[in-house]
Amino acid sequence: MPFEAPLYTEGLGQPPVRRYTGPIIDAHTHVEDVANAWLLYRAAQAFGIQVFCGVVRPAVIDALKHEFGESFRPIVRIDHSLIGQPLRFARENVLAICEGRAKGAVAAKFWYAPRFIAETHFRFDNPALRPILATLVDLGMPALVHVADPDCWFERQYSDAARYGTKAAQYEALERTLSALPDLKVQGAHFGGDPEDLDHVRRLMDKYPNYYIDTSATKWIARELSAAPAASRAFVVERADRIVFGSDLVAFGDATPAHYGSRYWVQRWLWEGEGARPSPIPDPCVSDPEGPTVHGLALPDDVLAKLYTGNARRLLGIEI
Repeated sequence: MPFEAPLYTEGLGQPPVRRYTGPIIDAHTHVEDVANAWLLYRAAQAFGIQVFCGVVRPAVIDALKHEFGESFRPIVRIDHSLIGQPLRFARENVLAICEGRAKGAVAAKFWYAPRFIAETHFRFDNPALRPILATLVDLGMPALVHVADPDCWFERQYSDAARYGTKAAQYEALERTLSALPDLKVQGAHFGGDPEDLDHVRRLMDKYPNYYIDTSATKWIARELSAAPAASRAFVVERADRIVFGSDLVAFGDATPAHYGSRYWVQRWLWEGEGARPSPIPDPCVSDPEGPTVHGLALPDDVLAKLYTGNARRLLGIEI
């Protein structure tokens, strides 16, 4: 498909950056059905993304694969509705993973935000997950895991530490699982949920060779990495072999081309551009009256190739 960036950057007031011209794999999106996926697919194509990996229910994988072919790779969404029945929970999710794998699934998604844990007391180290995680190891599939949330949320939504715990406490279950299952590859969503503290992310990656991170949650990642661009650039270059590109874009019915385009524009400027530009994404966590900015990290070409494609090929087994 031709590069149709003007449609997806309309109203942004700035052209997209295209320093990197190779293929791109978006290793973290969310897709519910074919109808709503089309606009996301076209936006991805417009910004050079050849493959988008979507968190999806197994029941709609066939329809999505039929429509988008090898451009779409499923990520099986773990169903937590049965956590009150541990044996059935494990059995049903193992079956879903196996079914998904047979249809081309590349990973499974686990969502453990503080509000979910506060409601269910179910964490990533729950024994009911062991058969599910063992199946992923057997099939060579990583676990895509959401842990924690932005620091500004802990100051606001999660200020009740008695209910939600501290941000540091969110990582206890993750570390126990990483330690107990060294053969399980884990993709930590949203820079591992802690782009505010790259030293913490660095310690996790040093301690657990099976731990990778992705760049998804564009607004969050751009805000925090732009706050200290020199340190952020040094970190990405240093850890270039274990960071995969992802947007966290959600295919939904009322989306506009500019909604998707703004996220992909910010991502590409963050990694390829140089210097600060106004961000087209509103951000309530930014107090500057002039609004948020995104600071390009001007990553080297070899780092961009790993970030955009090479690491996803290795971690998720994706070939283009």
